[in-house]
Amino acid sequence: MLPWVGQTIAEDLAQTPGQTSGPFYPVPEIAKQPHSDADLTRRAADGPLAEGEMIDVRGTVVGIDGRPLSGAIVELWQACHSGRYQHQADSNQAPLDPNFQYWARLVCDPEGAYRFQSIIPGKYPGRTPHIHFRVVAEGFPELVTQMYFQQFGEANQKDGIYSRLSMQQKESVTVSLAKQEGAARLQGDFRMVLARAATDRATPPMP
Repeated sequence: MLPWVGQTIAEDLAQTPGQTSGPFYPVPEIAKQPHSDADLTRRAADGPLAEGEMIDVRGTVVGIDGRPLSGAIVELWQACHSGRYQHQADSNQAPLDPNFQYWARLVCDPEGAYRFQSIIPGKYPGRTPHIHFRVVAEGFPELVTQMYFQQFGEANQKDGIYSRLSMQQKESVTVSLAKQEGAARLQGDFRMVLARAATDRATPPMP
């Protein structure tokens, strides 16, 4: 039985820590981009592949009580293999990848699940490799956070944004990638836990 069905969870899940969206959120916004499907490794189904190590990330979006948030919108954006964002404000001189999609907009299924294919982003100057996320679910505060990769442990610890997190928070946003038997790509899981919905908050006592 799933933990939210017919029983009370003794303790709420830890909320995924909010982090900066950074200066490179796409312009125009992702919802208005012509290409924003779940496969960032190419711009068209029959187009050439982007450079970089391919990854397959699955995850769920849930509330702190563990309930899946069906229909939650997950936006993500990242640098390409060279470490550059497709954004006019990025002064990085590394080359852009014309075959990489750079962002995606996903809708969680009834189990709160989402999935996307991408590449491990290159190291942007001054940062450890990471992927940005924005999650919007009806009735919940918006979450903006970042996902990191366990394989870059030393670089993660030197990252000014990552290093400010508590140990528990670091574990919640750090993904371990592995290649399962028969799989063509590295795979990982990234669960995001949203703060309690406003309607679930305790009503303050009357004065």
